[in-house]
Amino acid sequence: MEWQNGDFTLTDKRERVDLNTVYELLKDTYWASKRTRATVEKTVANSICFSMLFGDRQIGFARVVTDYAVFSYIADVIIHPEFRGKGLGKWMMKCIVEHPNIGKTQRLLQTRDAHDFYKKLGFAVSECMNIRPVER
Repeated sequence: MEWQNGDFTLTDKRERVDLNTVYELLKDTYWASKRTRATVEKTVANSICFSMLFGDRQIGFARVVTDYAVFSYIADVIIHPEFRGKGLGKWMMKCIVEHPNIGKTQRLLQTRDAHDFYKKLGFAVSECMNIRPVER
């Protein structure tokens, strides 16, 4: 699928993912800074990926892991710093939660610092159990 918002395109076509750009965007985050490029490549290969494009330039990314029926985990939501504050993250999340393979599932995500942003999109803070992987 593809969506248009002025000069911006959002697509779920995996072949539009620029792995180098996604890796560069994620390495500056608190949640993915230790991922190798090979790990990022593996996450892309095993997720529904959303690429935000400005022309041919990838300026945003998100991915969803789902069973297509009951559960979806939204991860790695990021917009290039140069393009933040323009409503693009909100637009991207709206498209993701309305996507036909995701919209009827329970949607979960984790954040340490964007609670207000996600609350405005209908997400609620909840207590859940979590286990972290062992450092390797």
